[in-house]
Amino acid sequence: MRIRLKDIIDLDYFISMDNTLDSQEDIQSRVSRDRKIYNQCKSGFHTEKTLLFSWLAFRREEFFQDAKKKELALLPGRFFSSLYTWMVYAMVFSGGIAGISLAYSFLAYHGTRPINVTIFLALFVVLQVMLVLFALTLMVKKTIGTKNSKNRFSSSIVHTLLSSLFFTVLPKIFKKNLDTLEYTLSLIRMKNRAYKALFFWPFFILTSAFAFSFSAGALGGTFFRVVVSDMAFGWQSTLMATSEKVHDLVSIVALPWSWFVPDSLAHPSLEQIEGSRIILKDGISVLATQDLVSWWPFICLGILFYAAIPRGILMIAGILAQRRALRNFDFDRPRFRQLIIRMQSPVLDINANETPVSKAIKKNPILSHDRDIKEMPASKPGPDALGQKALILASKNVFSEEIIKKIIQRIGQHLFFDVKEMIWISFDYEHDTDAVRQINVSDADQVILLHEVWQPPIRGLLHYITQIKAAMPEGRPLWILLTRDAGQEDLAVDNNDINYDVWKKAIFTLENPDILVKRFI
Repeated sequence: MRIRLKDIIDLDYFISMDNTLDSQEDIQSRVSRDRKIYNQCKSGFHTEKTLLFSWLAFRREEFFQDAKKKELALLPGRFFSSLYTWMVYAMVFSGGIAGISLAYSFLAYHGTRPINVTIFLALFVVLQVMLVLFALTLMVKKTIGTKNSKNRFSSSIVHTLLSSLFFTVLPKIFKKNLDTLEYTLSLIRMKNRAYKALFFWPFFILTSAFAFSFSAGALGGTFFRVVVSDMAFGWQSTLMATSEKVHDLVSIVALPWSWFVPDSLAHPSLEQIEGSRIILKDGISVLATQDLVSWWPFICLGILFYAAIPRGILMIAGILAQRRALRNFDFDRPRFRQLIIRMQSPVLDINANETPVSKAIKKNPILSHDRDIKEMPASKPGPDALGQKALILASKNVFSEEIIKKIIQRIGQHLFFDVKEMIWISFDYEHDTDAVRQINVSDADQVILLHEVWQPPIRGLLHYITQIKAAMPEGRPLWILLTRDAGQEDLAVDNNDINYDVWKKAIFTLENPDILVKRFI
């Protein structure tokens, strides 16, 4: 099964849309739909990855059948793919035009002063070699990868310019599907840690395509200029370099092709180099024409072997690396695991006052400061083999044992998590060092932080949340589960609650996709 970047973008898009559902009716409809999809395709899938993409195919079909969405021609993944294709064409065209124009104008010869070979090679060969080495170093670092390494490419000038062109200029030209593109942009910005390997290579390929086209255009422009014009090339140096040293240097540069190209074309001979040396007081009238034109094969071969071919190799390597990154993409991430769990879990009546799947009380090991809660209701998320363990963080001064039990039941219904542990916290990071240590040693797949919705997410609270998330193992999500005043009998938070909107906006500003906000239903 071939995995494409647009498929992963669409998969993430549909999952994100499902995660925004808040009403009981919508959640029940979502669970029933996912279970129905699983029943229809369970006999045809062999891995969880194929199950995910079968779910994606159903969701895409459902999306385009929806009358309200018929005006939206493209999903985010398809739009990103189409826009990226046009971007590749733009990079190839602009790079080729830039290379041809620069080489053609640089080789303007008026018959009085030969083209300076040294400056030409410095611009079209030496500079390109330096850029190739930089790109190769970047590619190797990205391929090898280092833990907690920053994506320097994302902050580079080239990446910034390409991103601006990709996400600002082109959408204004097309003037459609801006909402889907905005989602993809937020996907890249907020989920850079999870998806940076996927979005790094497309932009790397874009830069390689531009550089390859530039070098190919420079080569074509140079060759065309030589064919249609009477060109003269020469070299000069204030340092009084000898012709022998220049010949030795030229011979070394020509090593990649000198073994199969005739000597007369591989590079100028010692006599030709001596005959093409420009001395200002003598002018060019004393120089022989055959010596002045002997440089053009060496120049063209230099551009080909040191600029065009390496850039082409890097572009192909980038394409192969992107395919490898897509093949090795981790579909065992929590957001995908939760979908798999939901699809294979029995449909629950989420409008019921009590959990139908489990009313029994079973003992669980609880890591807490005071270890007051000894028993917790089992929240059964579906098949035991797929259930993800959850850990709850809550303030003992706010939530009582009875409230915690009620919340655990609802967590099993709506989030499909099996709560196994409970840790009391004080919302003071310095005092909660033991709690943080217990979180790190816990084998829980999910961490749920309980908080009352009416208390605003002030800067200190947001800082505490980010500290807790930073101390957690990488890839483990932190859920912020909001309830009404714990003193009230009904803890459900209305979807239109203004405090709930404030919380969502505040958590969004943290730009961490692994911190999620949910309201108690």
